[in-house]
Amino acid sequence: MRPLAFALFLSLPIAACTQPAPIEVKDVWARETVANAANGAVYMTITSPTPDRLIAASAPVANKTDLMTMESGAGAMGMKYLEAIDIPADKPASLNPGGLHIWLAGLKQPLEAGQTFPLTLKFEKAGERQVVVSVIAAAAAPPMSGMRM
Repeated sequence: MRPLAFALFLSLPIAACTQPAPIEVKDVWARETVANAANGAVYMTITSPTPDRLIAASAPVANKTDLMTMESGAGAMGMKYLEAIDIPADKPASLNPGGLHIWLAGLKQPLEAGQTFPLTLKFEKAGERQVVVSVIAAAAAPPMSGMRM
């Protein structure tokens, strides 16, 4: 019995090495809402060592969340609903005001600068991850390094 236990003990580091590193989600933020705005958006940077897809999100501050992108057409910008957001391997996926984002529809209360709220992200391969969204002032610089607006 002891040789079997010893062999299993020695195989643990090998098994740990074959597991992919977890998805990294950083700089998660939203702007405070003005007046009685019913909607908002969440932005972040997602990095994964292997290809994955963000397939859904949910937040208790909104009645509904959607994956969206901004696109231009006919001289105007518009939003387009997405089924998923591709997360390439080893390349940061940036969700930002000029492109991909998570749309918060039917806010239950205004988003106020200085507050935080939980957001659950659902990935096709990595499963669910809960992150904390920081709400920043309307005129504040986004926390994302190198972010383009």
